[in-house]
Amino acid sequence: MIVLVTGCRSGFGLLTAVEAARRGHTVYAGLRDLDTADALVETAQGLDVTPVQLDVTSARDRDTVVAAIVEAHGRLDALVNNAGVALGGAMEQLDEDELRKVFDVNVLGLWALTKAVLPTMRAQGSGTIIQVSSVSGRMAMPGLGAYAASKFALEGMSEAWRHELKPFGIRMAVVEPGPFKTDIWGRNRALSRHALDPESPYAPMVQGLEAAVARIAQDRAEDPTVVSNHIADLLERPGPLPAQQVLGRAGWLRVGMKQVLPRPVLEWLVQRAIRPKAG
Repeated sequence: MIVLVTGCRSGFGLLTAVEAARRGHTVYAGLRDLDTADALVETAQGLDVTPVQLDVTSARDRDTVVAAIVEAHGRLDALVNNAGVALGGAMEQLDEDELRKVFDVNVLGLWALTKAVLPTMRAQGSGTIIQVSSVSGRMAMPGLGAYAASKFALEGMSEAWRHELKPFGIRMAVVEPGPFKTDIWGRNRALSRHALDPESPYAPMVQGLEAAVARIAQDRAEDPTVVSNHIADLLERPGPLPAQQVLGRAGWLRVGMKQVLPRPVLEWLVQRAIRPKAG
């Protein structure tokens, strides 16, 4: 199987590329900057993994990578759309360029790359596309509105695409991880430029949110190989794929709470979780 995975500098992308290659597949691992390939190259040593320059917001990168893969193999069997960015901060605090960047990567870049691979998949009469979303695509939390909005958009786009692509033998599935131990909690954690403004009316909320994030990263974030193994399983699974799958205990808890709890109770619990602790 010829597989293209995006966002492979670290986390789910790196682990998925390596796991797919371990299973005998030929993997092209997209990186926004090839100079950041060290961890990927070291982890994938001896495996059929080729790092490629792929900023999903760049039309040139997208077209070049897809054309090179098709020229080399005559096909492209699977795309894992993992590249994404997160952004913390109250919605009112965001500047327009910050919100646009989140949507450029998480929605428009993903849409454009998927569009680029579809002619090849349609011509070969088969293909698998895995969209890496988040439980934030099911339930938006305060302070993560930009990220959640992009993932809600991804979920809607993927649902429509699933219907549209089925007649051509192209499968699409969405995976929705909860908190896992990836760089999103550390190096890749991004806050809006005004998020930590002590004079902001949202300062108390941000204080509580920062504490909640620290607790989640310490106590609830799970082993990310759960996600990469699951994605690799989906690539190899015969027949139709599930439309959406929540991954992780904390993710299932959030989705379950939204499904069963009355809205006032759910909102009370969310407010309690981000309330600054006394002292």
